[in-house]
Amino acid sequence: MKKILGFLLMGVACAFIANSAFAASYNTSTNWFDSKNVSHLNTIGQNIVKANKMPASVTFKVTDNEYMNENNTTTTQYVYIYSGDLKYVENDNELAAVVAHEIGHLVNGHYSKSSILNNAISSFNPNTTTEKGSTTVSLLKVISSNKVNKDNEKEADITAVDLLMTAKYNPLALISVVYKSDIAQNGGILDENLSCEERIMNIYDYANYNYPAKVKENYKTESYQSALNLIYANLKIRNADSKKLAKAKKEQEKLQKDKLKRMKNMAKSTNPWSAAYSMMNLSAQ
Repeated sequence: MKKILGFLLMGVACAFIANSAFAASYNTSTNWFDSKNVSHLNTIGQNIVKANKMPASVTFKVTDNEYMNENNTTTTQYVYIYSGDLKYVENDNELAAVVAHEIGHLVNGHYSKSSILNNAISSFNPNTTTEKGSTTVSLLKVISSNKVNKDNEKEADITAVDLLMTAKYNPLALISVVYKSDIAQNGGILDENLSCEERIMNIYDYANYNYPAKVKENYKTESYQSALNLIYANLKIRNADSKKLAKAKKEQEKLQKDKLKRMKNMAKSTNPWSAAYSMMNLSAQ
């Protein structure tokens, strides 16, 4: 798959007109700490939370600290949006995608779960004062963190797709942002933890399974069209193999069952984001 992405990156040379459905447009030099941009970020954020019946008292803030929300799991007062992610935003659909992804982490309680896991691993070997004990705990944290981060990103992505659809934003914008982020940070070289390619396919498959009409409408930005070439290359390989095709279908069916199970668990949660999200989704069943 790495060869596929590398080939496509070299071969993509066509430019497409950016989505014109929204008046606002941004680039890598946009100052997201400017009061007007922060105000507009809050407008987008409020559109998402209100449409999804989430806590409407929240204020969205821009931060240079990527981990700011980790200590912000039991309150709906603030949601911090990492400035590094905003660099890849071109329009309001993509701004909404970044916000929805962050809300996806909060809804699924990812920050709390990661903290609990690390504490559990630390208590697994109380003798961390020795070099061997400390190394063992550190290694376990790295291994578990990689697995958890991979699962968390996938959950946040598919939750974001649902949030965006309900708020009438194009969920394909999330693919566009992920693609641009990978190109800028890694030059298209796939990450060892959860690759750009894997994230893109997860988002596309989920959106196409649940909202096929929206996917058919397309999303005409240069970055999405480039990502679409990668998607089509993967689909061509999958469609030529009946086992891979059946596996992909079962994966989407499993995601639906897992989502319902998470909703029921969220209904019992003290996390206000989880509780609000579960109430809306369970009532729609």
